[in-house]
Parts: sequence; structure tokens; C-alpha cells
Amino acid sequence: MKRSSMRRWLGSGYAAAVFLAPALAWAAPQQLGLNVHQSLDVGLDATSDVHGTWVRMDFNWFQAEPAQGAIDFSLYDQIVDNARSRSLNVLAVIGYTPAWASSGNVDGADTLNDVPVAGAYEAFVSAAVQHFQGRVTHWELWNEPNLTTFFEGTAQQYVDLILKPGADALRAHCPDCLVVAPGLATVGGAWDVWMQTVFTQAADKVDIVSGHDYAGFPQDDPSAGQSSPSFYSKLEAHRVKKIGDTVVYEDPLSLRECMVKFGVASKPFWLTETGEQAAYGDTAAMLGQANYARHVLEAMLTRPWWTTTIFYEAFDEPDSGYEWGFVLHDPAAPGGYRCKTVCDVVRQAMSKQPAFGGNGADCNDGLDNDGDGLIDYPGDTDCQNPLSTSEGLPPLDGGVADGAQDGSAPDGEPGMRATGGTPGSGGSGCACSTRSAIGGNGAGWLLAGALWGSSRGRRRRRRR
Repeated sequence: MKRSSMRRWLGSGYAAAVFLAPALAWAAPQQLGLNVHQSLDVGLDATSDVHGTWVRMDFNWFQAEPAQGAIDFSLYDQIVDNARSRSLNVLAVIGYTPAWASSGNVDGADTLNDVPVAGAYEAFVSAAVQHFQGRVTHWELWNEPNLTTFFEGTAQQYVDLILKPGADALRAHCPDCLVVAPGLATVGGAWDVWMQTVFTQAADKVDIVSGHDYAGFPQDDPSAGQSSPSFYSKLEAHRVKKIGDTVVYEDPLSLRECMVKFGVASKPFWLTETGEQAAYGDTAAMLGQANYARHVLEAMLTRPWWTTTIFYEAFDEPDSGYEWGFVLHDPAAPGGYRCKTVCDVVRQAMSKQPAFGGNGADCNDGLDNDGDGLIDYPGDTDCQNPLSTSEGLPPLDGGVADGAQDGSAPDGEPGMRATGGTPGSGGSGCACSTRSAIGGNGAGWLLAGALWGSSRGRRRRRRR
């Protein structure tokens, strides 16, 4: 979650180093959802519209307990009940310190990012979990605590005052509930240090590993993975710049590399934020946003350890200048909102791709399943008809067994992974391509071509 929601609402020379890990066959289907903040309607409706099954909501401590012991869950009751009435599951992000619980205001601004006094956070978690017993089963303990915008404390303070006591409180009152953490941002240069602190000291407190990735795709931006990080380099194979045999620059370890190195590779991974901005009505930007979402879904399909993606975010408010949403809120429009192009992409993938619970096939899911730049029947000649089950062979490194067990990767010479390649070569991790949604018919293929052409020529906006 960007704090503006609290502010607004509340080439060559690079190689990708990876620690090897086993491939895992998680139960199908893989799942998707949208960040909805505290929407009572439009965010939930937009999620249902694209066939999402999860909403990630801001369960703000400072709002629910503005004075110690004076807890009011009425807003959250409405959000949760409205989500459940639409058959949506809720991931509740429980965080942000009320003034009374602050141990000190380091930055002199509001107290929302302050380190809470010992005992305060777990007391609120206990109350929340008991109140929502049977309605909310997944709780994410804080949001992006490695950014001072959201948490002024250290990784050690997060472990000692948030994660450990919060997880213990949650499990004491709801043994079947699951802890999702640490929800780190992959910016700032130290997320791997945070992952090390969290998982060397509190791996047993986390059921589902979560993280955020907003970097670009090399399919759309040649600098991604080269002069700037790529989605893949932050996800699973960090950049290493060499001159000859000398390493002159190296990014922090990726999210997946950290999971392997610090012993939690066997846990499922949820990408609880990712996305691209696009103003409603800006055709090129909306196509770029749709391409971005498509690349995410294609990458997800070949990585069984990555079980859920929750895109940022469900909707924009008019004239807000904040344009990450799948839809634009418009009470005068049918349903109360106007869909951007990305809705078509995600809706088709969710309704047709069997791995997402759809009732179609690879050749009508609107995705480039084999990374060859061709999409669906008749665009991909490997498809004999719209119901053909395969577009061809997937990228060689997509979801295949890597070999080592949790934590067994060496600290020395890590393996190398190429785009569409095998361990031992350079690159950014996966060969995925470009396409759109709208069916496996000619119209869908034409839209896919428009997405492909526009994404190649579009200048990518800066993102986290």
C-alpha cells in the first residue's frame, strides 16, 4: 500500500544470480485479487468483475482503536460482510500505530509509522481476530515495514514488537488462521537484510511469505534488468553487474532467493502488491497497464511456489491524480465504475485459464503461455483451435525443479539463470511475452496485437 492511501485515504554486463530451490506443486488454482483499501462497494465489485477471489483491505489500528481499549470494528464489519456477500476472501492488513500506543515519534510527523509500545499491538490483534473469527482467516502483519514511511523501527523491532507477538496472539485465538508476512517493499536497498532478520528469527511465525514488486518487464522496457531492476530480478534472480570477472554492482537478493537462503522456500509466496499506473482514457497507458498485468499472470503460471497475486489496486477516484486502479469510480456509469483495458486481460485469464480456476484452455486464455510472443488461436500456430490445451513449450526455467532444499544454497558461487534459459547463463529469469484478453477469437487476437505493438513502443513510467 502506498502511504498516499493514508495520505489520500486514510545491457549487457548483467547476470542474474539465484540460489537454487525445489519446485513445489501447490494446490490449484492459483488465485488473484485486488487491493481495495476500505471500499464498501466499488473496489469489491471491480474485484468480482475480473473474477478475483481475494481483496486486500486496510485494517487500520489507529482508526479502530483511537483511544486505548475503545475499539470500534463497525467499519471493518461492513467491509468484510460486503466482501463475503460477493464470495470474496479477505486479507486484512493490520497495522499503523495510534498516538496512544506510540513509543516515540521519531520523524515528528503523525504517529502511524511509530514503533508501538510493547504489548499494545498483540492486544489489538487478539481483539480483531476474536471479533472476526470465521469471517477473516488471513492476516498480514503490517505493510512495508522496511520503509520508514510505514514503520520507523528496525527489522529487529518489527520481529520483536509486531511479528512474533502478533502471530502468537493470532494463533492463540484462531489456530486455523494464517499469518501473512512480512509484506516488504523491494525498494530502499535493504529488503534482503530484513528478510534475513525475519526468517532467521521468526520463520515459524509465518505461514505465507508476502512481498511487493513494481519493477518493469524487459519485454516492454529494454532497460529493465539492465540499467534498472526488472520484475524478475526483484522476484527471483537479482542483478549482478560485472566487468570481466569483477563484480562492480549487485542488487540485494531477490524475494525468492531470500526465501531459499533463509529457509522458507517450502512456504507459499503471495505477491500482495504489484501494478502499473494508467489514467482512464489514455489509450497507450491503459494498454501498458494491461500488458504489465498480463506479464505478471504469465510469470505466475510457470512458478508454482507463487500462489496468489493481489494487484495494486482496484479503483481510482476521479481527478485524484492517483491512477493505479483497474477501474475509474464513476457513480453515473453502469455498476458505478468504468473499466480500463486491464480488466479485459485479467477477466479473460481468470475465466479461461485452468490454473486460475477457469473453464477454458491455454489457447483461449489471452496469455502468451509459451513466451514466443504469440497469443491464443489463431495467433499462435501451435494452437489447433481455441480449446487446444497448449500453446507450446513454456520457458525452460519456468517452474521447473531447481534442485536444492530449503537453506541449502551456497553462500559462494550461486547458480545463474537466463531469460528463458537454464542455470548457468545470464539474464533476468523468465521469457514471458505480450498479449491481451477478449477471447480466443479473431477480435481477441487483434487486441493482443495492439497490446504487443503499443508496449514495445511505449516509454515505461517510473515505478517502485
